Amino acid sequence: MSGLVLKNINKTFPGDQQAIRDFNLEVKDREFLILVGPTACGKSTLLRMIGGLEEITSGSLLIDGIDMTDADPKERNVAMLFKNSVLYPEMSVEENLMFSLRMAKMNPAEIERRVQETAKILNLWETLDKMPEELSAADTYRVLLGRALMRRPGILLLDRTIAEADPDVQEVMRKEFANINRELGITVIYATDSQKTAMALGTRMIVMNEGVICQEDSAQNIYNHPGSLFVAGFFGTPRMNLSIAKVTEENGSVVLKFSSGTIPLSEKKGKLLRELGYVGKEVFTGVRPDKVAPAKNGENGEITGELIGGAEIDDAPYIRFRVGENEFLAKAEGGENLTGKKMSFKISGDNVYLFDKETEKIIAE
Repeated sequence: MSGLVLKNINKTFPGDQQAIRDFNLEVKDREFLILVGPTACGKSTLLRMIGGLEEITSGSLLIDGIDMTDADPKERNVAMLFKNSVLYPEMSVEENLMFSLRMAKMNPAEIERRVQETAKILNLWETLDKMPEELSAADTYRVLLGRALMRRPGILLLDRTIAEADPDVQEVMRKEFANINRELGITVIYATDSQKTAMALGTRMIVMNEGVICQEDSAQNIYNHPGSLFVAGFFGTPRMNLSIAKVTEENGSVVLKFSSGTIPLSEKKGKLLRELGYVGKEVFTGVRPDKVAPAKNGENGEITGELIGGAEIDDAPYIRFRVGENEFLAKAEGGENLTGKKMSFKISGDNVYLFDKETEKIIAE
């Protein structure tokens, strides 16, 4: 199988548009790596360079220790499956699977062996004689995946492959991707805009933006420990509530001053902010919506917000409100009266992430 190393990779398009910037990455043999980031962050360009479909402006690409920077795509032992990949409509499933190997004039007995093996792995036995228009959505994706696997690539590149599939089909195919990585020992690199897909696959993940790596870790660790304001705001559904507050001292304690409230910080966070010289300065703050709750029974919450209304995200109810110029979300607990103009919310300083206003890097969590 195959490992991959990218060294100081750059990609510049005409007009001096730099899509990938000094990119360094090592992908181990048989690893399942997730690339996640907003649209146009460079994910697809990176995959196309790995596959040999896009020229590398500078830097080097090694597969199994061999320099493949300028190698022809067919020399790389890499397969790609794109979002807009389609089956040949005039061919049966079996013929679709065989097509590329027949074109390469592979031994017919070996082609048949691979068809049988692929059908077993992807549960395609009952579809081999069918035409593409007879297939379910899930089986169509399975056949597309099977066709990419027929050459037995060392590396499989998946570029938003199931982005337009129904949620049920996406769930099925996520399991198939993990299965072929495990069963065939193929190195898989999956580029996606979907955080749900990234979290579900649960392997090493790289968050990209503007052609660079912003953070690298497991999906859960990135969610719990974002290293920058961008990652905090991008990764997580619903997204983190972000705002600006001033770090001040009240009665010997360090607090965050918002336009409509004050959040006391723990002694540990307060000590850190003092030591780093943040008292008297503004910082970016972040708090997950599930850590914001409406104040109950006449309690005074730390923050008062101007009510906007309700919202439903992933079948869960939330309250939308405004703090200064920023819109916040709070997890609704049921029975809240959303007809008023303002509502008080409880937010613990223990749940607030703090980011430097200039560098946007994490200060404390």
